[in-house]
Amino acid sequence: MHDGDWLVGLGTAATMYPTNIAACAARVSQYLDGTARVQVATHEIGQGVYTVCALIAANRLGLDPTRIRVEIGDSDLPPAPVAGGSNSTASVSHAVDKACSEILAKRAQGMQGTLEAYVENIPQGAPANAHEMMQKGQTAFVRGESDKKNVRFAFGAQFVEVRVHRLTREIRVPRAVSAFAAGRIVNPTTARSQLMGGMIWGISAALHEKTEMDRRFARYVNKDMAEYMIPVNADIGEVEAILVPEEDTIVNPLGIKGLGELGNVGMNAAVANAIFHATGIRLRAIPIRLEQLLSGPTV
Repeated sequence: MHDGDWLVGLGTAATMYPTNIAACAARVSQYLDGTARVQVATHEIGQGVYTVCALIAANRLGLDPTRIRVEIGDSDLPPAPVAGGSNSTASVSHAVDKACSEILAKRAQGMQGTLEAYVENIPQGAPANAHEMMQKGQTAFVRGESDKKNVRFAFGAQFVEVRVHRLTREIRVPRAVSAFAAGRIVNPTTARSQLMGGMIWGISAALHEKTEMDRRFARYVNKDMAEYMIPVNADIGEVEAILVPEEDTIVNPLGIKGLGELGNVGMNAAVANAIFHATGIRLRAIPIRLEQLLSGPTV
């Protein structure tokens, strides 16, 4: 397909990422003034865990989220796993939900006043001493591929439009659309933003990012943001992330699947497929740069 001097290609690829979960502890307190406090030693790296904790507790306790105070990021708090491997929301949410359930059970037994619950949630498949491991700085993950009976992954389909200039071989990605089935979405606003960021990261990995090393001295040449190539606003066009409703309680009781990395996994292949569609040149190494497209077929 052509649009003036631009060769136009469409590409698609599947994406999937294991639904990981880890042991986690949490403390929840509910007060007489209708407020509550959630304490867990997780940390915030952009996944929106403050809001997630508040929403999970508010939903279980029947409170407005603004009435929930969340305390995180302190090793004196109940232990939590590292925020990596797309496990944070699933791991922390189950501990908070379980603590809230204990408070409701105490209320049902007639207990009055300020109530507090401390729980240690150990997901199915984790070692029995998972919390002792966490106290020693060892996270006990239950990985999505570890279950021999059930597939525990988040899935998606990613689509891109690529334009390659006929003469200069400049590469542009004006449009990217992806659809994701990622289980229960606790905070749709943050989830969509994370997935869009992952899509942009995938485009960046496909076309821009490369670590350059001086092999004579075993030192990185582009060790800072002044030299390391990442996309700017002009490099990214329309980006749309579609959240496909999905309920999966086999993956874990709350049906929460991680999506931190899901958004970027398939973008490399989708971009490469679109470039092949536009130019007839099949490239299997990234990043794809215009010099790799200066010779070869053009359709």
